[in-house]
Amino acid sequence: MKNLSSHRKPWLTPHEQVEHLQSKGVRFDFISKGDAEKYLAKNNNYFRLRSYRKGFSKVEEGTRKGEYSNLDFIMLVDLSVIDMLLRFEMLPMTLDIEHFSKLKLLGEIGSHLEDGYSIVEDFLARASKKTPTGNSVNLTIQEIEKGKSSPYISSLLDYYPNHDYPAWAFMEIVSFGTFIHFQKFCAERFDDQKMKNDFYLLQTVKSLRNACAHNNCILNDLVSGSPMYKARNSVSQALGKVSGIGESMRKSKMRNDRIQQITTTMYMHRQLASEGVHIHRAESLQIFKERMNKNLNYYIGNYQVLSTFDFISKVIDGWFNAGENAN
Repeated sequence: MKNLSSHRKPWLTPHEQVEHLQSKGVRFDFISKGDAEKYLAKNNNYFRLRSYRKGFSKVEEGTRKGEYSNLDFIMLVDLSVIDMLLRFEMLPMTLDIEHFSKLKLLGEIGSHLEDGYSIVEDFLARASKKTPTGNSVNLTIQEIEKGKSSPYISSLLDYYPNHDYPAWAFMEIVSFGTFIHFQKFCAERFDDQKMKNDFYLLQTVKSLRNACAHNNCILNDLVSGSPMYKARNSVSQALGKVSGIGESMRKSKMRNDRIQQITTTMYMHRQLASEGVHIHRAESLQIFKERMNKNLNYYIGNYQVLSTFDFISKVIDGWFNAGENAN
């Protein structure tokens, strides 16, 4: 049997969790150990909360070698709250982007004099794949068929029993991921480079949407490194026009997948959303920004956290000033 002991950890009670954190150098100057135990028992998962420690440096020598040099429990709590509020901002923004992307694509389909049916038929035909046994399988049709048990789209599916969907109905019954690939299919059909670029931007938005929908932690890894994908030129160029964001900051933050996804989502929302929706999100983001920066004194000396908050604040002020129009 495979040896699993190397990564398995013992179950810890809230009291033991606090003691373990203290043994790693985590302080309890702003919150008592007793209150920290209550917080871990009723408010947050220990595994999630401790993940935010990644952004804090450790002592490199001396009797405290290996312990965190400047990390108080309240900082983990603060980052966790900010992360939660960030997800609450980003998820509805991704839903806005999905809505307005569909609206925009319908306009493109109409402008190319498509009837709305043949383009979906051709997309579905291309979605058919051969299995190793030689049978044909259509994953998009399989996805659609699963919707027959949904109280939200089952009646719409019943209206088109032979999968003869118009584009405006098709977009309502497929996942965001399938819609994005339909967008790419249309971009190739129309030979539209702007639409092709939007496909890659929407892929990035989808990644953040999935993270938010699954309640994943976002701000627990802010290190600049080698991102999975290079930031799109359109996003980088727009960032270059934001006051206070220089080339060094832009390149550094776009080398973090999470920050790149947050930035791309805000960029796409600014490009696609109606003025009214944009203003609504701008007002909400300004409130979020105030909360994010409420306890900056906690992070004095922590460049990773402070520079990230500064970057996000500048993007919000540059692209989501509630007193200005979206574009």
